[in-house]
Amino acid sequence: MSRFVRPQTKTLTLANGDQLIVRERLTAGEQRAQFARMYTANGDGRYRTNPLMIGIGTILAYLLDWTLTDDAGSRVEIRDLAADDLQHVIDSLDPDSFAEIRSAIEAHESAMQSARDAEKKTVGETP
Repeated sequence: MSRFVRPQTKTLTLANGDQLIVRERLTAGEQRAQFARMYTANGDGRYRTNPLMIGIGTILAYLLDWTLTDDAGSRVEIRDLAADDLQHVIDSLDPDSFAEIRSAIEAHESAMQSARDAEKKTVGETP
């Protein structure tokens, strides 16, 4: 098992057929950026979770592209947007769509973590 993350993607399909292209796995730097969006400093050297930023932090960490369209039917381009610009687009979604995207990405994150945990167990076992 390599200690380095290969830049692989996974396609997630939403209920209406729209697709999300997400990172299969985060690098240490991507995970750190995710956490930086989700936590705020207390001023005493400790950090506090900002519950309003947990979902958007996870979406911004994983989401690379999608097939979502605007009211005119044109695809909304997000590939290679800076995180702040992507957040502006995400924040323009209706709350139900945001929740659906968040749920799909969080389920993916959980599934990938479970797979890595299972892989770690089998690597440590001797035949």
